[in-house]
Amino acid sequence: MKRIIIGFIAAVSIVFSGCGDKQEKKEPTDTTGQEVSSEAEGADGAAGENRQEEPDTDADTDGADGISALATEDGSVKISFSRPEGFEEVEYSSEQQVVFQRMGTDGTSSTQINLRLMAEDENAVLTTAKQEVEYLMSANTDDQGATVGEVQTLAEGERQWSFFSYSLAGEEGLRLWTALSNGCILSCAVENIGSGLAPLAPESLVPMLSAAIQE
Repeated sequence: MKRIIIGFIAAVSIVFSGCGDKQEKKEPTDTTGQEVSSEAEGADGAAGENRQEEPDTDADTDGADGISALATEDGSVKISFSRPEGFEEVEYSSEQQVVFQRMGTDGTSSTQINLRLMAEDENAVLTTAKQEVEYLMSANTDDQGATVGEVQTLAEGERQWSFFSYSLAGEEGLRLWTALSNGCILSCAVENIGSGLAPLAPESLVPMLSAAIQE
């Protein structure tokens, strides 16, 4: 993140002029220029201190205060998303793919939330989600108990969510998405990786995700 601090430096010109008939008179040492210079330096120093104390105007979008910026792949549309309680944003999270994680009590299992802002329509988002899950399952060919649920809907206030669940060895997941007022789709992948974690329930996830959206 870049901070751009623009400083304005004031230049002061002091012109001394005198009559020729006064140049022969011995005048006391003129310290006016030195005083003005000292005052100007002091002003510049104070201005520098003020600039250092300026708040970072981008702090509310970098996750430091619990608010993360989420953008479409081309960066043309952005929203803000509040970090859900109990979760932390991971290091590899980015503006195009915000990722939160909550560790389990064993220190190795975790619940992860992966967010993307997509400019496609809902059918395209559903197709992408299914393809990703199918690929995930194909990579676990030894797992005969893998299952994928039917697409369902759930409303939270005026917001309508669609979702489907899936499971395979050592992993339980939900794919959820909802249309936003800016015309984009918020796509969420929520996964339990490991054991000893609370089951993923759309009835609790949908209110949590809805409350975190800041359009």
